[in-house]
Amino acid sequence: MTKIFLAGNISINNEIRALLKNKAEFSESYSDDIDLVIETTNFPADKKAENISSIDKSIPSQIPVLTSSLCIPVYKQCTYSTNPARLVGIGLYSTFSKAKTIEIAPSKITDSGILKNAEKLLAELGLNYSIVPDKTGMVFPRILSMIINEAAQVYSEKIAAKEDIDTAMKLGTNYPYGPLEWADRIGIELVYNILASLQRDLGEDRYRPHPLLKEMIDLKRNFY
Repeated sequence: MTKIFLAGNISINNEIRALLKNKAEFSESYSDDIDLVIETTNFPADKKAENISSIDKSIPSQIPVLTSSLCIPVYKQCTYSTNPARLVGIGLYSTFSKAKTIEIAPSKITDSGILKNAEKLLAELGLNYSIVPDKTGMVFPRILSMIINEAAQVYSEKIAAKEDIDTAMKLGTNYPYGPLEWADRIGIELVYNILASLQRDLGEDRYRPHPLLKEMIDLKRNFY
């Protein structure tokens, strides 16, 4: 049975434990017999760097590290690590387990053997995955964050009520959730940080997070 060490976001870690119940063993401490490390921090960068440094000091260098890379792409995380070739990005967020596939993203210096080992372990765990480029936001979370940002704009201008925005998107696109409901599910703070990272990395104003998102984070509010 695959032995996994989890570090990072407690909520996401609990979701992984529930998803892989009876499929994997979870180590509560660093040990030499671990098969896979999953680091689930998306932000802030200093916490991510601290966790990767601790992993490097405690886990043998041949062990793959799946590291959530929605806000900090793997090529940037490589600067935190003494073993950057073993880092493989993964898109983890609250409710990720309800998606049909998980996105993973090797960097340009990820060791091919490490990647194959990580893919083998994911397959053994029964997880569907897609390999995507090592970019901020990956694919689905990036697109979803942009949709949520536009929905926040429409809502802030009082063009439509939040329920009407969500209903229109569900009926018009067959989405399982409306964008504002989806924001609550994956976390408004994560959406904000994905958008802020995209704007910082690409320098394009279209990625600028709507001020309403920051206001809701500061007030600890959700849309519903």
